[in-house]
Amino acid sequence: MIQSEILKEKDRVQAKLSEESASIHEYLVRSHLAAKEIAESYGFPLQYAEVPNIALQRTPLRFAAER
Repeated sequence: MIQSEILKEKDRVQAKLSEESASIHEYLVRSHLAAKEIAESYGFPLQYAEVPNIALQRTPLRFAAER
């Protein structure tokens, strides 16, 4: 497995966020805030795509995974 300083830091941050979070929602919120802080510290904003809020459609692969 390839190891680098950035991957080690990513693993460290993921473990810390996981320990501090009581739910997946809280983990995602904490991850977003951490990413935003890092981006701002390097002088660039995070930009997310606008995605319509539509229900996921059942695909053959999704249907098979539900069984």
